[in-house]
Amino acid sequence: MEEIKQFFIKIGRADVDENMRNLVSEDIIDSIDIMALVAEIEKYYKKPLKAEFITPENFESFENIQKMLELAMKD
Repeated sequence: MEEIKQFFIKIGRADVDENMRNLVSEDIIDSIDIMALVAEIEKYYKKPLKAEFITPENFESFENIQKMLELAMKD
């Protein structure tokens, strides 16, 4: 989860933490934040994140992001 926290810090959203839920549906983060997170994730893993993983549901919580990354980056 620390890795995900670092992604949020790097996009200037240190206010978001692992205890928060419904990040997208409660407008805590928006599509611009999601695309910035995707860019940070791609830099970190040195590979693109497939479009199929870039859904609002996958960015609702740190747990969802973690699960998505486990699936997306296992190849």
